[in-house]
Amino acid sequence: MNPLTPREAARRRLLDTLRREGPMARVEIGQQLGMSPASVSELTASLVEEGILVTEETGESAGLIRGRPKVRLYFADTLGSVIGVWTGFNRIELRLVDSAGRNRASRHIEHPLRNLEAEELMDALAEAIAAFARDTNAPNLKAVGLACQGYVDTRDGIVAWSPVLGARDLPLASGLNRRLGKPVLIENDASAMAFAIAQRHSELRSGRTACLMVGDGVGLGFLIQGELYRGARFGGSEFGHVRLRRSGPQCRCGGRGCIEAFLADYALHRDAQLIDHRPAPTVLIPGEDAMDAIVAQARAGHPALANLFREAGEVLGDAVGILIQTLEPDHIVICGPGTRAMDLLRPSFEAALESQTIPELRALATIQVVESSMDLLTEGVVMQALRELDLDLARLRAA
Repeated sequence: MNPLTPREAARRRLLDTLRREGPMARVEIGQQLGMSPASVSELTASLVEEGILVTEETGESAGLIRGRPKVRLYFADTLGSVIGVWTGFNRIELRLVDSAGRNRASRHIEHPLRNLEAEELMDALAEAIAAFARDTNAPNLKAVGLACQGYVDTRDGIVAWSPVLGARDLPLASGLNRRLGKPVLIENDASAMAFAIAQRHSELRSGRTACLMVGDGVGLGFLIQGELYRGARFGGSEFGHVRLRRSGPQCRCGGRGCIEAFLADYALHRDAQLIDHRPAPTVLIPGEDAMDAIVAQARAGHPALANLFREAGEVLGDAVGILIQTLEPDHIVICGPGTRAMDLLRPSFEAALESQTIPELRALATIQVVESSMDLLTEGVVMQALRELDLDLARLRAA
């Protein structure tokens, strides 16, 4: 992946802003981005000429003294659409967005992905995406963005390992491209959620931001100045599989004592079933109703379940302490479905964080909890796919 030129970076910032904020006048774009009027005019003129943006006159005046009407810029309807996909444990979430990033349709599918071999898995995903595109009359589908749990090589489009897929070293981008005839971008799901959250919260697009996603598993998305961090092999972080206790509970990765083996929904549900001789769990990944029931009982005063969340809160505090003392982020966001029980986790989380973290480093990071739905996973990956389309259009024109 080649670094962006200064012009490409400015163009990206401008289009990102229009997707976040909606139609804007040139003067508003300049104020939002800190760009000179000349730079904004030059960039927007090029984007209008390319057919990416179109103009719309409003009845408002462009200045304090009434004069020419204000001209707003917005995305052309003819640019096409993008489908975002998230693969969870035996389930698929799909989202259709237009070129402006507006949601047009969504779908949830239950499918036994975990038991499929590589070719069967790619066939199933391609069929689900193609059917969704047909049923929604996806206008001029341009690309597909796919978010997946596990270690994802975003450069080569390979899922090296995922706890929710049976196949390893899966050439998912090329396999789906071959079946669908469309460009396919893949991303780790925690990174996708981090990117989407940063689009909604401007303060998270400056400095270093660590988004710890707790839910089906535990993932980490790390951003620097609003852009996702990539490792040497263009992957993200497998922070949930950092080992905390050598003799701890079993983790899906095959090891023991990983962070997610204490914190993830499957771990809390598994341990809750052992309390009071409850029936053994019939599913590996519990649904939202099952987790809500456990949380409700803990809140109602069930001592053993309350203790289960107290111990999980300690692990969360240890995990955030590790982040602070290894990465020194400016912002830490705790997000994902696991935040449903934050009131139960918070006392032991804060106590563990205070006792295990160097105070001077702890003071440097702001910590916030962001309530977030799984929709953010597809939102994050479609926004990145739209960015790549923007860049492709610019490079095609320059060629």
